[in-house]
Amino acid sequence: IPTDDRYLFVTMTKEKKEIIISFRDSGGGIKEEVIDKIFEPYFTTKHQSKGTGLGLYMTHQIITKHLEGIICAENSEYEYNGKKLKGAEFIITLPMSNNPR
Repeated sequence: IPTDDRYLFVTMTKEKKEIIISFRDSGGGIKEEVIDKIFEPYFTTKHQSKGTGLGLYMTHQIITKHLEGIICAENSEYEYNGKKLKGAEFIITLPMSNNPR
C-alpha cells in the first residue's frame, strides 16, 4: 500500500450507556478465511518465530472478561479524500460505569 494511502482512523462515541471505540485502517483488510479465528489463542498469520498469536486473544479476554465489553472485527470499504479504501475495522463497545471516579 503506497505511503500516501496508509491511514488509521480512531473514533469514540457515547451511545446511551456505552462507549464505542472504533479503529479503522486502510491496510486492505483481513483475509476472509481467517477473520473468524483472529481472537483465538495462538492464532497468527506470521511465521512462528515472529509472533505468538496472543495479542488479539489477550485483548479479547481483557475487553470481554475484565471490562465486560465486546470487541469485533470486520472488513470495511470507505471513501476518504476522494479515494476508495479498504481495511480492517475493530469495534470495541464498553459499558459505562455507574460509579464516577
